[in-house]
Amino acid sequence: MTWPRRIVPGTTYLLTRGCTQRRFMLVPRGLVPKLFGYCIALAAKRHGILVHAVTVMSNHWHGLVTDPHGRIPEFCRDVHSLAARALNAHLGRWEALWSSQRLSLVELVDGPDVCL
Repeated sequence: MTWPRRIVPGTTYLLTRGCTQRRFMLVPRGLVPKLFGYCIALAAKRHGILVHAVTVMSNHWHGLVTDPHGRIPEFCRDVHSLAARALNAHLGRWEALWSSQRLSLVELVDGPDVCL
């Protein structure tokens, strides 16, 4: 059993999530960048998350976000759920899109860590 995450309103996080089997499911061509960007924007608006930066690589993504209301778990759930359904439909797939490994959510606490 893993320890619960410490969720504190107003915290800035670096989050990372990888694709299943490190497959290149997020290659930036066609509708993939637009679909993924839309999923992030929709989840951020729903949960009041401030998105500072997003980097989408071919098989994983990173986000630098601030969570003013302590709703980062709901934000991550919605981004990954929406993106998996949209990208699987676009790519004609039905299997898992995201890795079974736990989401990496690093709390950035110091001035040099957070260069906004």
